[in-house]
Amino acid sequence: MKTKIKSVLETSSVTTFEDVCFMYQVPELKKEQKKLKPDAVAEVKYKGDHTGRLVIEAYGDLFSAIAANMLSDESPSLHKKKDALGEIANIICGNVVASLGRSEKGYKIGSPRSLKKEEWLKEKKTDKPFAEISLNFNEGRVDIKFFVDGEISVKEKKIDKSSDC
Repeated sequence: MKTKIKSVLETSSVTTFEDVCFMYQVPELKKEQKKLKPDAVAEVKYKGDHTGRLVIEAYGDLFSAIAANMLSDESPSLHKKKDALGEIANIICGNVVASLGRSEKGYKIGSPRSLKKEEWLKEKKTDKPFAEISLNFNEGRVDIKFFVDGEISVKEKKIDKSSDC
């Protein structure tokens, strides 16, 4: 299940950046990109048979480029940049949650929110993601982490294998 979710996370993330942000991956991380600190972090929580969250960290000029490309605005405000990053997180989270399998309760995805530096640092130290990826772009990089609270049961794995999601 973990491998499937990581695959869906990667596919969904790449597709979202290409289709929504008009941004395409570059193969290697530049030396400068490795040393960057995140400019912004957004989080989307979900609830259903499982609960958890998706966290997206933007590094370099990627935070500005996402909003500029999505909104066709060369100088987006900080508010617009946060909204754009949150929307990307929301789209990706919705796609990944579907890969958890059918839910008796249905899944509810919360509104995205920006994390303050203190919140992000605290969470980074305490939680281990179920799946995570990094994508490199000319403008910077993004780290995307998907968290699932608790365990995914064997029964759900069997249901998931037969589902179309």
